[in-house]
Amino acid sequence: MGRFIFLFVLFAVVAPSAADDVARGKVTALAQVNSPWDRHWDYFKAKIDESPDVEMEYYIRGEVGTEEQMLTALRRNRIQIGGVTMWGLAGIIPESAVPMIPFLFESTEEVDFVFDNYLQDLFTDFLAERGLVFMDWSEVGWSNLYANTPVLTPADADGLKIRGSPNFAAQAFLQSVGADSIPLGTADIAPALQTGLVDGGLSSMVFFYYALSGFATDVTETHQSYDQGVQMANKQWWDTLSTDQKNVIKGAFFPIVPARADVRELIKELRLDLVSRGLSIHSLTADQRAQWVEATAPSHRIILDEIGGRADEVYAAIQEGKRAFADQSTAID
Repeated sequence: MGRFIFLFVLFAVVAPSAADDVARGKVTALAQVNSPWDRHWDYFKAKIDESPDVEMEYYIRGEVGTEEQMLTALRRNRIQIGGVTMWGLAGIIPESAVPMIPFLFESTEEVDFVFDNYLQDLFTDFLAERGLVFMDWSEVGWSNLYANTPVLTPADADGLKIRGSPNFAAQAFLQSVGADSIPLGTADIAPALQTGLVDGGLSSMVFFYYALSGFATDVTETHQSYDQGVQMANKQWWDTLSTDQKNVIKGAFFPIVPARADVRELIKELRLDLVSRGLSIHSLTADQRAQWVEATAPSHRIILDEIGGRADEVYAAIQEGKRAFADQSTAID
Protein backbone atom coordinates (compact mmCIF):
# COMPACT_ATOMS: atom_id res chain seq x y z
CA MET A 1 0.00 0.00 0.00
CA GLY A 2 1.37 3.45 0.84
CA ARG A 3 4.16 2.07 2.91
CA PHE A 4 6.76 2.19 0.10
CA ILE A 5 6.31 5.93 -0.40
CA PHE A 6 7.85 8.13 2.22
CA LEU A 7 8.42 5.24 4.59
CA PHE A 8 11.55 5.85 6.57
CA VAL A 9 14.25 3.90 8.35
CA LEU A 10 17.09 5.15 10.47
CA PHE A 11 20.13 3.13 11.25
CA ALA A 12 23.38 3.49 13.13
CA VAL A 13 26.27 1.18 12.41
CA VAL A 14 28.22 1.76 15.59
CA ALA A 15 27.39 2.24 19.24
CA PRO A 16 28.75 5.30 21.05
CA SER A 17 32.51 5.24 21.03
CA ALA A 18 34.11 4.54 24.38
CA ALA A 19 36.88 6.94 23.39
CA ASP A 20 34.79 10.04 22.88
CA ASP A 21 31.27 9.05 24.02
CA VAL A 22 29.75 10.29 20.76
CA ALA A 23 26.85 8.26 19.30
CA ARG A 24 27.51 7.96 15.58
CA GLY A 25 25.14 6.54 13.05
CA LYS A 26 23.49 6.69 9.68
CA VAL A 27 19.98 7.75 8.76
CA THR A 28 18.06 6.58 5.73
CA ALA A 29 14.54 7.23 4.46
CA LEU A 30 12.22 7.02 1.50
CA ALA A 31 11.45 10.72 1.42
CA GLN A 32 10.15 12.35 -1.75
CA VAL A 33 12.00 15.56 -2.55
CA ASN A 34 10.16 18.65 -1.27
CA SER A 35 7.53 16.51 0.45
CA PRO A 36 6.43 16.90 4.09
CA TRP A 37 8.67 13.94 4.96
CA ASP A 38 11.62 15.71 3.35
CA ARG A 39 10.97 18.80 5.46
CA HIS A 40 10.62 16.64 8.56
CA TRP A 41 14.07 15.22 7.89
CA ASP A 42 15.47 18.74 7.63
CA TYR A 43 14.05 19.31 11.10
CA PHE A 44 15.65 16.09 12.34
CA LYS A 45 19.04 17.06 10.93
CA ALA A 46 18.91 20.49 12.54
CA LYS A 47 18.07 19.00 15.94
CA ILE A 48 20.86 16.44 15.73
CA ASP A 49 23.33 19.14 14.68
CA GLU A 50 22.58 20.99 17.90
CA SER A 51 24.07 18.14 19.96
CA PRO A 52 27.81 17.43 20.23
CA ASP A 53 27.02 13.93 21.54
CA VAL A 54 25.25 12.55 18.44
CA GLU A 55 26.47 12.49 14.85
CA MET A 56 24.48 11.11 11.92
CA GLU A 57 25.02 10.56 8.20
CA TYR A 58 21.93 10.77 6.02
CA TYR A 59 20.75 8.45 3.26
CA ILE A 60 17.14 9.56 3.04
CA ARG A 61 16.31 8.52 -0.52
CA GLY A 62 15.90 4.83 0.28
CA GLU A 63 18.97 2.63 0.22
CA VAL A 64 18.00 -0.11 2.67
CA GLY A 65 15.49 -2.22 0.74
CA THR A 66 12.05 -3.62 1.44
CA GLU A 67 10.29 -3.50 4.79
CA GLU A 68 11.08 -7.18 5.26
CA GLN A 69 14.78 -6.49 4.71
CA MET A 70 14.68 -3.51 7.03
CA LEU A 71 13.06 -5.47 9.83
CA THR A 72 15.50 -8.34 9.46
CA ALA A 73 18.46 -5.97 9.67
CA LEU A 74 16.89 -4.14 12.59
CA ARG A 75 16.31 -7.28 14.62
CA ARG A 76 19.86 -8.47 13.92
CA ASN A 77 21.22 -5.12 15.12
CA ARG A 78 22.65 -4.33 11.70
CA ILE A 79 20.21 -1.41 11.72
CA GLN A 80 19.54 0.23 15.04
CA ILE A 81 16.55 2.54 14.52
CA GLY A 82 13.85 1.99 11.93
CA GLY A 83 10.31 2.63 10.84
CA VAL A 84 7.86 0.39 9.00
CA THR A 85 4.13 0.40 8.37
CA MET A 86 1.65 -1.76 10.22
CA TRP A 87 1.40 -3.87 7.06
CA GLY A 88 5.13 -4.50 7.15
CA LEU A 89 5.25 -5.02 10.89
CA ALA A 90 2.67 -7.79 10.58
CA GLY A 91 5.48 -9.92 9.15
CA ILE A 92 6.96 -10.27 12.64
CA ILE A 93 3.98 -9.19 14.77
CA PRO A 94 0.82 -10.76 13.26
CA GLU A 95 -1.38 -8.69 15.61
CA SER A 96 -0.32 -5.60 13.63
CA ALA A 97 -2.91 -6.57 11.04
CA VAL A 98 -5.76 -6.10 13.53
CA PRO A 99 -5.96 -2.28 13.18
CA MET A 100 -6.17 -2.87 9.41
CA ILE A 101 -9.40 -4.89 9.70
CA PRO A 102 -11.87 -3.25 7.29
CA PHE A 103 -14.02 -0.37 8.49
CA LEU A 104 -12.89 -0.31 12.10
CA PHE A 105 -12.47 3.46 12.12
CA GLU A 106 -14.82 6.29 11.27
CA SER A 107 -12.45 9.28 11.08
CA THR A 108 -8.82 10.36 11.28
CA GLU A 109 -9.57 11.91 14.67
CA GLU A 110 -10.78 8.56 15.96
CA VAL A 111 -7.69 6.84 14.49
CA ASP A 112 -5.35 9.26 16.27
CA PHE A 113 -7.18 8.93 19.58
CA VAL A 114 -7.20 5.12 19.56
CA PHE A 115 -3.60 4.68 18.44
CA ASP A 116 -2.24 7.24 20.88
CA ASN A 117 -4.27 6.20 23.91
CA TYR A 118 -5.15 2.52 23.46
CA LEU A 119 -2.61 0.86 21.16
CA GLN A 120 0.74 2.40 22.07
CA ASP A 121 1.24 0.31 25.21
CA LEU A 122 0.27 -2.89 23.44
CA PHE A 123 2.68 -2.30 20.60
CA THR A 124 5.40 -1.31 23.03
CA ASP A 125 4.98 -4.79 24.54
CA PHE A 126 4.89 -6.54 21.15
CA LEU A 127 8.09 -4.84 20.05
CA ALA A 128 9.84 -5.49 23.37
CA GLU A 129 9.15 -9.21 22.99
CA ARG A 130 11.15 -9.06 19.77
CA GLY A 131 14.06 -7.04 21.10
CA LEU A 132 12.78 -3.70 19.81
CA VAL A 133 11.86 -0.39 21.45
CA PHE A 134 8.76 1.59 20.49
CA MET A 135 9.54 5.23 19.73
CA ASP A 136 6.56 6.82 17.98
CA TRP A 137 3.92 6.45 15.29
CA SER A 138 4.33 7.84 11.79
CA GLU A 139 1.78 8.83 9.19
CA VAL A 140 0.69 7.17 5.91
CA GLY A 141 -3.07 7.58 5.51
CA TRP A 142 -6.33 5.93 4.49
CA SER A 143 -6.38 3.01 2.08
CA ASN A 144 -8.52 3.43 -1.04
CA LEU A 145 -9.65 1.28 -3.96
CA TYR A 146 -8.59 2.17 -7.51
CA ALA A 147 -9.68 0.67 -10.85
CA ASN A 148 -10.54 1.56 -14.43
CA THR A 149 -14.22 1.70 -13.58
CA PRO A 150 -16.19 3.23 -10.70
CA VAL A 151 -16.40 0.84 -7.72
CA LEU A 152 -18.90 2.43 -5.39
CA THR A 153 -20.55 -0.55 -3.74
CA PRO A 154 -19.56 -4.13 -2.90
CA ALA A 155 -21.65 -5.27 -5.86
CA ASP A 156 -19.36 -3.24 -8.14
CA ALA A 157 -16.33 -5.12 -6.79
CA ASP A 158 -17.86 -8.56 -7.30
CA GLY A 159 -15.74 -10.51 -9.79
CA LEU A 160 -13.07 -7.82 -10.23
CA LYS A 161 -9.44 -8.87 -10.01
CA ILE A 162 -8.10 -6.61 -7.26
CA ARG A 163 -4.54 -6.44 -6.04
CA GLY A 164 -4.16 -6.26 -2.28
CA SER A 165 -1.33 -6.60 0.17
CA PRO A 166 -0.38 -10.22 0.91
CA ASN A 167 -1.47 -9.41 4.47
CA PHE A 168 -4.46 -11.56 5.44
CA ALA A 169 -6.60 -8.57 6.49
CA ALA A 170 -6.43 -7.08 2.99
CA GLN A 171 -7.15 -10.43 1.36
CA ALA A 172 -10.12 -11.10 3.64
CA PHE A 173 -11.55 -7.66 2.89
CA LEU A 174 -11.48 -8.27 -0.86
CA GLN A 175 -12.85 -11.78 -0.59
CA SER A 176 -15.73 -10.57 1.59
CA VAL A 177 -17.02 -8.36 -1.26
CA GLY A 178 -16.65 -11.03 -3.93
CA ALA A 179 -13.48 -9.69 -5.55
CA ASP A 180 -10.82 -12.00 -6.94
CA SER A 181 -8.03 -11.15 -4.52
CA ILE A 182 -4.57 -11.04 -6.15
CA PRO A 183 -1.61 -10.65 -3.72
CA LEU A 184 1.29 -8.95 -5.52
CA GLY A 185 4.47 -7.17 -4.48
CA THR A 186 4.59 -3.45 -5.23
CA ALA A 187 7.02 -3.86 -8.14
CA ASP A 188 4.52 -6.11 -9.91
CA ILE A 189 1.45 -3.87 -9.66
CA ALA A 190 1.98 -1.59 -12.68
CA PRO A 191 2.81 -4.45 -15.09
CA ALA A 192 -0.22 -6.36 -13.79
CA LEU A 193 -2.48 -3.37 -14.48
CA GLN A 194 -0.99 -2.95 -17.97
CA THR A 195 -1.48 -6.59 -18.91
CA GLY A 196 -4.91 -6.98 -17.34
CA LEU A 197 -3.75 -9.44 -14.71
CA VAL A 198 -5.55 -7.16 -12.24
CA ASP A 199 -8.39 -4.68 -12.73
CA GLY A 200 -7.44 -2.48 -9.79
CA GLY A 201 -6.07 -2.51 -6.28
CA LEU A 202 -5.88 -1.10 -2.77
CA SER A 203 -3.52 1.75 -1.99
CA SER A 204 -2.98 4.91 -0.02
CA MET A 205 -3.54 8.11 -1.97
CA VAL A 206 0.15 8.97 -1.80
CA PHE A 207 1.38 5.69 -3.25
CA PHE A 208 -1.33 5.74 -5.91
CA TYR A 209 -0.41 9.28 -6.96
CA TYR A 210 3.30 8.69 -7.39
CA ALA A 211 3.32 5.08 -8.61
CA LEU A 212 0.00 4.11 -10.15
CA SER A 213 -2.03 7.12 -11.28
CA GLY A 214 -1.10 6.47 -14.92
CA PHE A 215 -2.69 3.02 -14.83
CA ALA A 216 -6.19 3.69 -13.47
CA THR A 217 -9.05 6.08 -14.14
CA ASP A 218 -11.03 5.91 -10.89
CA VAL A 219 -10.30 6.06 -7.18
CA THR A 220 -12.96 5.27 -4.60
CA GLU A 221 -12.23 6.71 -1.17
CA THR A 222 -13.41 3.60 0.63
CA HIS A 223 -11.23 4.45 3.66
CA GLN A 224 -11.56 0.86 4.78
CA SER A 225 -8.36 0.92 6.82
CA TYR A 226 -5.77 3.38 8.04
CA ASP A 227 -2.11 2.67 7.27
CA GLN A 228 0.00 3.72 10.22
CA GLY A 229 3.77 3.57 10.61
CA VAL A 230 5.81 2.60 13.67
CA GLN A 231 9.22 3.98 14.61
CA MET A 232 11.40 1.65 16.67
CA ALA A 233 14.93 0.96 17.89
CA ASN A 234 17.01 -2.15 18.41
CA LYS A 235 17.06 -2.59 22.17
CA GLN A 236 20.59 -4.00 22.33
CA TRP A 237 21.95 -0.86 20.65
CA TRP A 238 19.57 1.54 22.35
CA ASP A 239 20.71 0.38 25.78
CA THR A 240 24.29 1.44 24.97
CA LEU A 241 23.23 5.08 24.66
CA SER A 242 23.26 7.56 27.50
CA THR A 243 20.00 9.10 28.66
CA ASP A 244 21.01 12.40 27.07
CA GLN A 245 21.74 10.74 23.72
CA LYS A 246 18.40 8.95 23.78
CA ASN A 247 16.65 12.22 24.51
CA VAL A 248 18.46 13.96 21.66
CA ILE A 249 17.42 11.31 19.14
CA LYS A 250 13.83 11.07 20.37
CA GLY A 251 13.55 14.85 20.40
CA ALA A 252 14.89 15.16 16.87
CA PHE A 253 11.82 13.59 15.26
CA PHE A 254 9.29 16.03 13.92
CA PRO A 255 6.36 16.05 16.41
CA ILE A 256 3.64 13.61 15.40
CA VAL A 257 0.66 16.00 15.62
CA PRO A 258 1.96 18.56 13.09
CA ALA A 259 3.50 15.70 11.07
CA ARG A 260 0.05 14.18 10.66
CA ALA A 261 -1.36 17.54 9.63
CA ASP A 262 1.38 18.00 7.01
CA VAL A 263 0.78 14.61 5.42
CA ARG A 264 -2.99 15.05 5.38
CA GLU A 265 -2.62 18.44 3.72
CA LEU A 266 -0.41 16.83 1.07
CA ILE A 267 -3.06 14.19 0.41
CA LYS A 268 -5.64 16.93 -0.19
CA GLU A 269 -3.31 18.57 -2.70
CA LEU A 270 -2.62 15.28 -4.50
CA ARG A 271 -6.34 14.58 -4.69
CA LEU A 272 -7.02 17.94 -6.33
CA ASP A 273 -4.22 17.38 -8.82
CA LEU A 274 -5.55 13.96 -9.79
CA VAL A 275 -8.96 15.50 -10.46
CA SER A 276 -7.37 18.26 -12.56
CA ARG A 277 -5.69 15.54 -14.65
CA GLY A 278 -9.05 13.96 -15.41
CA LEU A 279 -9.15 11.10 -12.91
CA SER A 280 -12.43 10.44 -11.12
CA ILE A 281 -12.26 10.51 -7.32
CA HIS A 282 -15.38 9.07 -5.70
CA SER A 283 -16.41 9.71 -2.09
CA LEU A 284 -18.84 7.21 -0.63
CA THR A 285 -22.32 8.30 0.37
CA ALA A 286 -23.58 7.22 3.78
CA ASP A 287 -25.68 4.49 2.15
CA GLN A 288 -22.77 3.21 0.06
CA ARG A 289 -20.46 3.08 3.06
CA ALA A 290 -23.11 1.21 5.04
CA GLN A 291 -23.18 -1.43 2.30
CA TRP A 292 -19.41 -1.90 2.54
CA VAL A 293 -19.55 -2.09 6.33
CA GLU A 294 -22.32 -4.71 6.25
CA ALA A 295 -20.61 -6.81 3.59
CA THR A 296 -17.25 -6.88 5.37
CA ALA A 297 -18.45 -7.27 8.98
CA PRO A 298 -18.17 -11.10 8.93
CA SER A 299 -14.50 -10.78 7.94
CA HIS A 300 -13.61 -9.37 11.37
CA ARG A 301 -14.01 -12.70 13.14
CA ILE A 302 -12.33 -14.57 10.28
CA ILE A 303 -9.30 -12.26 10.41
CA LEU A 304 -9.00 -12.42 14.20
CA ASP A 305 -9.12 -16.22 14.15
CA GLU A 306 -6.50 -16.37 11.40
CA ILE A 307 -4.13 -14.01 13.25
CA GLY A 308 -4.49 -15.66 16.64
CA GLY A 309 -2.07 -14.71 19.43
CA ARG A 310 -3.30 -11.56 21.18
CA ALA A 311 -5.45 -10.44 18.25
CA ASP A 312 -8.65 -10.42 20.29
CA GLU A 313 -6.95 -8.29 22.93
CA VAL A 314 -5.92 -5.72 20.31
CA TYR A 315 -9.42 -5.73 18.81
CA ALA A 316 -10.97 -5.23 22.25
CA ALA A 317 -8.60 -2.32 22.94
CA ILE A 318 -9.65 -0.68 19.68
CA GLN A 319 -13.33 -1.08 20.53
CA GLU A 320 -12.73 0.36 24.00
CA GLY A 321 -10.88 3.29 22.46
CA LYS A 322 -13.69 3.89 19.98
CA ARG A 323 -16.22 4.02 22.82
CA ALA A 324 -14.05 6.44 24.77
CA PHE A 325 -13.65 8.63 21.71
CA ALA A 326 -17.41 8.65 21.14
CA ASP A 327 -18.03 9.55 24.78
CA GLN A 328 -15.49 12.35 24.58
CA SER A 329 -17.03 13.68 21.38
CA THR A 330 -20.52 13.58 22.90
CA ALA A 331 -19.30 15.46 25.97
CA ILE A 332 -17.74 18.16 23.80
CA ASP A 333 -20.93 18.51 21.76
